Amino acid sequence: METEKKSYTLENDVKIWKRYDATGRDLHVDVPMSQAIMNYRTQGLVGEFIFAVVPVNKQTNLVPYFPLGEFLRSERCERAPGTDANIVRFNVGTLGYSCKNYALRFPLTIEDRENADEVWQMRQNGAYLITDCLRIAKEVRVFNAVNSTTNVSTAFVPTSAWNAAANAGNPYIHLFNALNQTQDISGFRPNKLVFGKAAWRTFIQNSAISGKLFPHGGGVPNLDQARALLDVEEVQIADGYYSSAGTTLSKFFDDAVLGFYQPTGQGQLGPRPRAYATMRWSVPGIPNMAVEAFGVYDDEKVLDKNLAFIFKGVNSAQ
Repeated sequence: METEKKSYTLENDVKIWKRYDATGRDLHVDVPMSQAIMNYRTQGLVGEFIFAVVPVNKQTNLVPYFPLGEFLRSERCERAPGTDANIVRFNVGTLGYSCKNYALRFPLTIEDRENADEVWQMRQNGAYLITDCLRIAKEVRVFNAVNSTTNVSTAFVPTSAWNAAANAGNPYIHLFNALNQTQDISGFRPNKLVFGKAAWRTFIQNSAISGKLFPHGGGVPNLDQARALLDVEEVQIADGYYSSAGTTLSKFFDDAVLGFYQPTGQGQLGPRPRAYATMRWSVPGIPNMAVEAFGVYDDEKVLDKNLAFIFKGVNSAQ
């Protein structure tokens, strides 16, 4: 069927013809369902905690970025009477990004939708499945990045395993030294830690940790106690699992701990440095995870590896 055409006359009798061939489904965004997807959280994922989202208004562009240490300079501040104050300037670089589109579809026909029993909630559960798959794919990309020694300042290994007999390895000393060394390299002490599942399980059972937190015996450390003990702002556990074959489950991050510096909250890049960021192209007025779009435009960027460290193989004496 021929689609409708309309013309518009501009100045100097210039006409613009527009062909309307988009269907209602092409133009419609189900806002309530989109909000449900945006508020839905896949269990145990920390990808956007590590690579915090920075909204950008172009799919590919350059953004300003301040070099590490630019705001830690020692400058002469004395001003002689009758003279101008010394001028200080800062340098600013540019960071290129290119957001790839990660998208999926759930095949739902009109017949499926109309004939499915209410208990199955085909449309909503299909949307949740897509959301899980997209976020799991992001988690894989994030941990592929941070597990690479080229994306951290230092990759540490323990001399004694945390789960060795008599708890020979001391997580407190290992992590405190790693935090301090990263601060000495970058000028910023890592303020966030992510424990792999196996690393956290041995951390909370290690006698060096329980001895500091519970000197009179008893008790199991929690995240807040670990945060206070190690003097960081936030501690999270990579609790997520994924299956590449449909049956066998794997952990994203298991026998390791990642530490990094990241300004609290999301937003545009500023003078405060950060280790990692997700550059996310956002279209105003349309949710990133809209039901009709089923996708996001992301680029995971390593901004400054000097602000991060990884402690690998904490349960293996190396």
